[in-house]
Amino acid sequence: MQRYVAEARQRCDMSVGDVAAGVRIVTADTLWVEQLSVPEASIDSAWTAAVSAGVFKLPAQVRSTGGASTDFTYVIETRRGAEYRASEIEHLERPDTDAHRQADAVYEAVSRVLSPEQRLKP
Repeated sequence: MQRYVAEARQRCDMSVGDVAAGVRIVTADTLWVEQLSVPEASIDSAWTAAVSAGVFKLPAQVRSTGGASTDFTYVIETRRGAEYRASEIEHLERPDTDAHRQADAVYEAVSRVLSPEQRLKP
């Protein structure tokens, strides 16, 4: 865990060099890394629920078609082997696409391993 925190701090505010065509860079203003103190079975269960919710089927980006948006955006990153995917999907009070509903379900699934004070409320 310390390695990830150190790496994140080292790369904070660094410019991105050469970027291949079609690549999208997503930035965030906050990085929070914390070790979870939960049983491995809880993490496995949350991951299984996220996969069932469609975490590997999310598009890279979805914009609302008119629903009331909040100031909360899901940034969901997955890596399976050498395949890396990132999705940026805004949270809506009333989800209006399958992708919005999937992002809500993925967030709900992985939030199960967080204590109430760690959980962000969209």
